Amino acid sequence: MSEAGSAAGALCRCLVLQTSLLWASASAGADIRQIDVHHEDERYFLSLEAFIDAPPLAVFAVITDYENIDRLHRRVRESRVLRRIDGRTVEVYTLMKGCVAGIFCKSLERVERIEETPPGELVATVIPEQSDFASGSVHWRLEPEGEGTRLRYDSQMDPDFWVPAILGDGLLQMSIKRTTKDMIRQVEIEARSLAVGGGEPWIERQ
Repeated sequence: MSEAGSAAGALCRCLVLQTSLLWASASAGADIRQIDVHHEDERYFLSLEAFIDAPPLAVFAVITDYENIDRLHRRVRESRVLRRIDGRTVEVYTLMKGCVAGIFCKSLERVERIEETPPGELVATVIPEQSDFASGSVHWRLEPEGEGTRLRYDSQMDPDFWVPAILGDGLLQMSIKRTTKDMIRQVEIEARSLAVGGGEPWIERQ
């Protein structure tokens, strides 16, 4: 084959690969059906409903992989299990770093007591004396829907630190909404790659 033919073949293969990656990226991503963020007193509340194209068992496995929370949330730098209280209760430490609008950057530590009810429910409650939050909680509810999962996610947090007034509620709420959407979409990507039932990754069954 001539050099021109080889170059053309390489270019073709490259274009096919790029097209495949773009298609995979476009087809991935949870269906966010509803999301709401609001502020009351010192607390921020978020509620979200989404469809995740993976079964509840796989989704539950992903959200309880506490050593690898950084794969789901771009602001998490470190996470680890502090202790297992019993078969369904665990305390988890998380270190988060991030900026809002590029003008307010902070590192936050959080310790949560997490109660697991596999494969359909997980409730995490902040332990204030070990955290940079006066209070906080997260509630995951997973229900089968077709071959996937209907997710209902509710969280509330009360920061125990000063937030510059220049940020305003709008910027903070926008940041919370964006990072939560990104996290849920990453949950789907991770869940679809897990082996489920017969041992083959969920994504290969489609």
